[in-house]
Amino acid sequence: EIGAYKLESITMFLSLLPCLICTQVLPGAHAFNIQLIKQGGTLRLPPKENVPRSFSSSPSSLWLASSSSSTSSSPPTPLSMSIDELGPKINGTGRALTTWDCYKVGLDPIYFFNTENHENDQVWDHTVHELIERSSFGVQYTNTYDDNDLSNSIDVGGKNKREQIIDRYMPVKRRQIHSQEKGKGMGVKALNALSDLYPNSLGIEHSIASLVNIQRSSDGTVKLLLKLNNRATRNTHSANDDGNDVYEQPEQHYFIESVIIPWYDRSNPTSTLCVSTQVGCAQGCTFCATGKMGLLKRLSSDEILIQLYYAKKICRISNDSSAWLPDIDNIVFMGMGDSGDNAEAVIEACSIMADRQCFSIPQNKITISTVGPNPGVFQTLGKADAVLAWSVHAVEDTLRKKLVPTTKYKMVDLKEGLIKALMGRSRRMRALMLEVTLIEDVNDGIKEAEEMVDFCLEMKERVKGMKLVVNLIPFNDIGHRSYRRSPDSHVAEFQRVLVENNLKTYVRTTRGDDENAACGQLATKKLKGKQY
Repeated sequence: EIGAYKLESITMFLSLLPCLICTQVLPGAHAFNIQLIKQGGTLRLPPKENVPRSFSSSPSSLWLASSSSSTSSSPPTPLSMSIDELGPKINGTGRALTTWDCYKVGLDPIYFFNTENHENDQVWDHTVHELIERSSFGVQYTNTYDDNDLSNSIDVGGKNKREQIIDRYMPVKRRQIHSQEKGKGMGVKALNALSDLYPNSLGIEHSIASLVNIQRSSDGTVKLLLKLNNRATRNTHSANDDGNDVYEQPEQHYFIESVIIPWYDRSNPTSTLCVSTQVGCAQGCTFCATGKMGLLKRLSSDEILIQLYYAKKICRISNDSSAWLPDIDNIVFMGMGDSGDNAEAVIEACSIMADRQCFSIPQNKITISTVGPNPGVFQTLGKADAVLAWSVHAVEDTLRKKLVPTTKYKMVDLKEGLIKALMGRSRRMRALMLEVTLIEDVNDGIKEAEEMVDFCLEMKERVKGMKLVVNLIPFNDIGHRSYRRSPDSHVAEFQRVLVENNLKTYVRTTRGDDENAACGQLATKKLKGKQY
């Protein structure tokens, strides 16, 4: 494992020690999980107890894998640090930029710069490859692209996988750094300093969240299941800002879902990533599966950003396959949880997403959605580098209370809060999406459409330069006893009323519903006291 390291005064036995640890002391652990970084003439190895169990092919053992990482109160990892924040911690801005070159394509630098076998991308992307082997993700579906298998690692143009990644994804001015092997590119001290910033010495993935399942729908939509590596350590009963109960249980294992939605029909195909902000949700919308869970945990900015990290990794790996996924260029905070109940972490995550030196997603391609727990939440979220979206669903107070039972404010008060927030933004960012989930004979009638028209026109009149879009979402089945999907004819008629009043209105295309990955269907379940 370490023969290529030029270590002075080291014995033959020591050079074989990591291999012995992998094969005898740590059965089931992969050799590349051992961190081999030189520091002061010695090799730093992660403690035995931090090496994760290898996943079994049994779904039950997959869901109930044990967790071994820090609590939610841990300091931020490098994934939520800007270049200015990370640079001083790892000995230079250039090294911070090189680190982010890796993160933005789903690579951990401590593995990318620190492996003997540069022709095998299983070293850097082992989690995804393992899941692909036991899933249908790599099954071909109809498109016009390359038909190689997803796990194919055949060299292209005589170049190994590492060289291909450098040529395709790394900035030209730093390719020479990335081409350096065994820590020479970033430097051993910088890699060690970076590793020290990880709560778990096995890297960024084991520190924040592990990817434990991938599901692909017939339309190409991909749902990711992530197991958070943080444990709740407080057995407390508290309340959020609006008085909704929040429970945190010790030794609880939390899981979240996020969704990659590819758009192959565009002239320049891209993908949208739907991210979660919480485990569960406190708002309890009656048409949403997540609302049935209640609020179990607010995600940190790291736990939000790791979803984009994994999505970027999967898009990169799939690039040469029949299951090709276009790169992520659009983020919507419309997964599990309400952004308004976790505003601080959402704003921090948006800052890193939009940072041109980090994930570099344009501000107008990031959308934050909230039901509006209170009028002030719009001004708070308005500080984010993102477009605002309001999950309205109905503008008449009694009906909205039926759909969003935790609503404590009248729509006129919430509207005033939103208008104030939009007026405080630059004209370029005075964009708003109003989301309406249409349920048959509940809120999909002409009366409700006309009420929506009056509501929208007043806002457009008061907010100069406002760009307003109404997004109609046909209800997706979650097993509700009485709710039914609004018929196409009702949706079309609702849209007609809005369009005739010069309101830009779109009907959201249902994607991923055959794998419960569509809007309103994201939820994790509980089994024997543990969540999966």
